[in-house]
Amino acid sequence: MRYQINQIDIACPCCQNDRFDKDYRQLNTKGATFFNLDWANKDAIILVCKQCSYISWFMDEPEEIR
Repeated sequence: MRYQINQIDIACPCCQNDRFDKDYRQLNTKGATFFNLDWANKDAIILVCKQCSYISWFMDEPEEIR
């Protein structure tokens, strides 16, 4: 799938590929983990390059280009 953010097409910074798999990862903090409150941490969006597997991280949701 292809994506853009703020109307800018996203390309892999390593290989310039424009096809990605999208997933979500939790941004853990020491304090929340210590108190067993990991569920309260924010999530980040990751795009994994389908060609070289480089991972790009985003706090705002990238838009899918159809």
